[in-house]
Amino acid sequence: MTLWMQIALGAMALVALFYFGPRAGEAVKNSPKGSAKDWLGALLPIGGVVLFVLLLIWMAQS
Repeated sequence: MTLWMQIALGAMALVALFYFGPRAGEAVKNSPKGSAKDWLGALLPIGGVVLFVLLLIWMAQS
């Protein structure tokens, strides 16, 4: 990638940060807070995927 393309990409990234930064802060402040039930509902599928991947790794080594 040429130097001018890298400079243009960096400038676009800075513009995106300045454009989306304040809106992201507002979204975080105004978002609903999760309860323990919500977190459990998110962690159970993630834990299942982790266990499944560990099972696949264990079976591949056998």
